[in-house]
Amino acid sequence: MSSTQGSIETQEAIERFAEALHQRIGADRYRLWFTHGVGFDLEVGESPDDGKPTVVVVIRTSGPFAAQRMGNSFATELRAAAMIACGERARYRIDVEEAEQPAPKKRTRAAKVAAEEKASTKSSGGRRSTARQTSGRASSGRASSGRPSAGRRGSANSLASLLAQSTATGDDKSGGSRGGRGRSRGRVEHDPIAASELPEGDQFDDEEMDDEEVVVSTPRSSKSKLPPLPESQPTGGRTLESFITGPCNEFAFSAAMMAVATPSVATPLFLHGPTGTGKSHLLAALANEFRTRRRMRRVVLLTAEQFTNDFVVSVGSTGLPAFRRRYRDVDALLIDDVHFLAAKTATLREALYTVETLASAGKPLVFSANLPPSDIRGLTGEVAGRMASGLVCPLAAIDQQTRFQLLQRMVATRCVLGCDNALLEEVSELIGGDARAAGGIANLIGMLQRMFRREPTIDEIRRYGGDLLRSTQVAPTLRSIEKAVCETFGLEGDGLRSKAQTRRVSEPRTLAMYLARQHTGSAFTEIAKHFNRRSHSNAISAITKVETWLSSGKPIGAGDGAMSAQDAIARVESRLRVG
Repeated sequence: MSSTQGSIETQEAIERFAEALHQRIGADRYRLWFTHGVGFDLEVGESPDDGKPTVVVVIRTSGPFAAQRMGNSFATELRAAAMIACGERARYRIDVEEAEQPAPKKRTRAAKVAAEEKASTKSSGGRRSTARQTSGRASSGRASSGRPSAGRRGSANSLASLLAQSTATGDDKSGGSRGGRGRSRGRVEHDPIAASELPEGDQFDDEEMDDEEVVVSTPRSSKSKLPPLPESQPTGGRTLESFITGPCNEFAFSAAMMAVATPSVATPLFLHGPTGTGKSHLLAALANEFRTRRRMRRVVLLTAEQFTNDFVVSVGSTGLPAFRRRYRDVDALLIDDVHFLAAKTATLREALYTVETLASAGKPLVFSANLPPSDIRGLTGEVAGRMASGLVCPLAAIDQQTRFQLLQRMVATRCVLGCDNALLEEVSELIGGDARAAGGIANLIGMLQRMFRREPTIDEIRRYGGDLLRSTQVAPTLRSIEKAVCETFGLEGDGLRSKAQTRRVSEPRTLAMYLARQHTGSAFTEIAKHFNRRSHSNAISAITKVETWLSSGKPIGAGDGAMSAQDAIARVESRLRVG
């Protein structure tokens, strides 16, 4: 078969195969069996049985034990993934790279041939001997007389056309193998070139060859071959076209469009906001755009937890060089939930070097977290500065109009009956700004339609979905407001309750009492008591002070932590939404 390694079509087919296999066996099993020490390749040629195009996905592993387990445990999944990626006639093969070769004997191949020729001359039976030419390296196109060569390069077509032909044939004859010998599904081949393909007189024993004449069957490789792609999350269904925009996210959406148009200029792009605002959707959409529109072959989308786990595993097994190749030899890197990296010193240092390397090469970088880089506690200043060096875009909780449009789309795709827009608008006012909660409400409406055989009323939605509606609107408490203010200004957990009257403490305390009155139903006396003030008059005067700060633009706090009152309120409320 002819190898098409290195072409764009081949790499795309390999990525489709890897993604299909990942979806079928799950993330944990894929990471365990197909991430470390395993590579994928593709071979395209003609079937020796009927001469039709055939595609073989080659899985290369480093040991016979792993190869045998793969063949026994994942035969059905490997076969299905190969058909999805390369058509109905596609099949797969597992090749093993032998770590060591047995020590050859001193008898050379030439001596072997000479001995056979001598024996053939003396024998009276007129047996035919085969003189094999030894020119230092064996030719890959050898074939016996009258037999078709399974290794010939008889395909001048591109991979795309062969795949199209393979899919159009419809009759699956993947059980056939080279040399006309049947092959069972999931068979492990230790040698890509079967012994039956050689002429009868040329089947020599490796133990009878000299060191210089040993021909070892190794997987086809190229100096430009890249290491296996890291595990990447599926992006199906989450595109820029399906993203619903509104006042809450239009700035971040415009930034994402700019990142696609000019990837090397508009990144690093950092998206931050509370849960359910569309950060993961935008990351998946950008990864899809980089692959399809920008024709980038090695686009990696993963969470910060996956990055950390891969780093820990690499330190104990394959080593850091292999880890660095996986993440620095990519065309684009997108990491979700960056706040997971906080306080992980070694992983943060490796992430910084990776980001520096890709940024210097002009590769697109996109990150997301629940807070801006500067507000994530435990994220070093260098990492936060590099991630914020491009564009930092906030995503606010989904507003009522966007929730209404989202509910309309979800109900249209998940419900068996239509739903009145007035009902959806009323429901959208009851749920919070979490898009995931909107999906739960759409499923609830669909279930009630099946139960009642009609459109449910708002009272029925309240009755059966009351817990879901209440869970989407978590009211802040005095304790949560105190914690958010302390984190925003870098104070100790109980710093606002102290008797300190310095500007660094007193002004954040005043702001906390103002927010407590705005977001809770607590009385002035209760607020003053919580913050260890003597009377309710302290809480009342806090309202007047903060309103004055907002109108005048006066900064709050002292030193590097000082910020305007409006900015401070926005950061505290963002932390309250995140929880």
